[in-house]
Amino acid sequence: MKVVNRMAPRRARVSALLGVWLWGVSLAQVPGTNSSPDQTVRWAATLAAAGGVKQGGETTLELSGAIEDGWHVYALTEPAGGPTALRVTLDENEVAEVAGAASGTAPSKRHDRSFGLVTQFYTHSFTVRVPVQVKQQLAAGRQSIPVSVRFQTCSDRECQPPTTIHLVVPVEVLPNA
Repeated sequence: MKVVNRMAPRRARVSALLGVWLWGVSLAQVPGTNSSPDQTVRWAATLAAAGGVKQGGETTLELSGAIEDGWHVYALTEPAGGPTALRVTLDENEVAEVAGAASGTAPSKRHDRSFGLVTQFYTHSFTVRVPVQVKQQLAAGRQSIPVSVRFQTCSDRECQPPTTIHLVVPVEVLPNA
């Protein structure tokens, strides 16, 4: 008489599923990968003063976005009850502070069915400028300014949840003398 182990196929399936799940978890934890769920925009940030900024001096942070076809990023101002407006901020730091209101490429406007409002948005590419002042007591030399960008993207079919990305902008601080 042959004895059949009915649990062996079940254990094999459970083991295989567990292996696939663990493999997926390990991929999600690879250092240096972009964990942002929104991959529809490529961001870059630079300072207008490429040669450096004197201690206490002002310059302009220039943020650019390149948007995938079929998507748009909501602009700097949006009506209440609408999408998340684009927001560029400097994280807490010892290097620089915002020195005025952000401005940028003129956005397009239209009635947005998703929100039932007239919204402002960018398609393809755009630039936002933020005036910044380097702190007076800062040591001369190469420094970094941490920047956060909060935004929301939508297409004609779907909207991504609001996302925040973090960038680092290098600045050469020049002595006053």
